[in-house]
Amino acid sequence: MKNLILILTLVFSSYYSNAQSFSLEHDHSTIQVENIDKSVEFYKNILKLEETETPWPENKMIRFFKTGKNQQLHVAQASVDIFGEVKVNKVLHLAFAVNDFDSFLRYLKEKGVNYSNFSEESNKIQTRPDGVRQIYFQDPDGYWIEVTDAKH
Repeated sequence: MKNLILILTLVFSSYYSNAQSFSLEHDHSTIQVENIDKSVEFYKNILKLEETETPWPENKMIRFFKTGKNQQLHVAQASVDIFGEVKVNKVLHLAFAVNDFDSFLRYLKEKGVNYSNFSEESNKIQTRPDGVRQIYFQDPDGYWIEVTDAKH
């Protein structure tokens, strides 16, 4: 009987350790855009994201940008025939953190990018209950982008 309990314990502990042997990490997000060139210009020149190679270098209808350690943003040319109309809202947004929030605000003003708080009060900063400051603005396709001074 002791041997049976020992064998069952080993079998079940092996099963549970294998069942939880992964670690989920964010890899990438993809957005679809109406004008790939205009969007690529925005993500490269306004957000200063570094473009990286795709598995399909000859296909310029999808572009990859580095957004952090082993993370990317994929920007894909929309095909209305296949995907339908691009619809966006503020709840579904991209979020980034910066190490110098005040410099970033000055940079956006220099570039003519209007920002707001979540309630869309122009040039207003929102402060979360944990003290993190945040703003929102839109890319050329209307996708909302949140930028915070969160320390990660």
